[in-house]
Amino acid sequence: MNYKVTAAVVTFNRLDLLKKVVDALHEQSHKIENIMIINNSSTDGTEEWLSMQKDLFVIKQENLGSSGGQYRAFNEAAASDCDLVWIMDDDVVPEKDCLKKLIEHYQPGHVMFPLRLYRDKTPYLNDCIELNLSNPFKHIWKRVIAGSDLANETIELQGPTFEGPLFAKELKEKVGLPEKKFFIFADDTEYFIRAQRAGFKMLLVRDANLVRMIDPPDNLSAFTWKSFYSIRNLVVIDKLYGNFFVKLLRPIAYSFLFLKHSRSFGDIKTTFKAVWAGLTYQSDN
Repeated sequence: MNYKVTAAVVTFNRLDLLKKVVDALHEQSHKIENIMIINNSSTDGTEEWLSMQKDLFVIKQENLGSSGGQYRAFNEAAASDCDLVWIMDDDVVPEKDCLKKLIEHYQPGHVMFPLRLYRDKTPYLNDCIELNLSNPFKHIWKRVIAGSDLANETIELQGPTFEGPLFAKELKEKVGLPEKKFFIFADDTEYFIRAQRAGFKMLLVRDANLVRMIDPPDNLSAFTWKSFYSIRNLVVIDKLYGNFFVKLLRPIAYSFLFLKHSRSFGDIKTTFKAVWAGLTYQSDN
């Protein structure tokens, strides 16, 4: 079926990468009707470059982080003249037939996801097949996709990302919008928990590929400016969706885990501040 597609890209200060993403969207073998760019107030020349592009629909907003950008992207794209919405960040470049492959497998009530690749084209095995919202002594991401899973043409997921999902407007109508206040990290996990509980299935399409242009950090436990959001948002997800024991005990486990990796008094303060912020968080949804 010749679905009309709106693609939406969230960007912040990655002009060189954004250009590659936009070029790849123009070159898709399945034509994209509308390309939206959500510009989180970039300061690297992105705004000036976007002003010269006549075939893009550009929305500038204050820097609300990745989650604030996705919130706007979901809302604006779902309101456009299209059948399907394709959402991504500014650092993932879809291969020419990526959208075509996703559409070939699309069916109502499903959200389709591409298989992400490293720049050397080896699979980036990061999507979560099974979440843990019942055992407080284990991590939330219970089982991550493995190479052996790629024997299957499609793979059902529970914890996918916002890097390339394709979906119909009914997703936004039934599930709502991403958790804008998360700013960064785990907003996709939270959103697709809601989607699954609303009856949607998430399917990764092995042969639909996009390439991640930035490698993940070597040490995910190292403290950075993102650590507050990482800790807080994981606590929020447990609070919203975990069973009684997860709600009660896993925030304590997170506290010990991050305190173990603290290297300064500031890191310790960040840990306690983030856990408390998660426990007292009020969702917009």
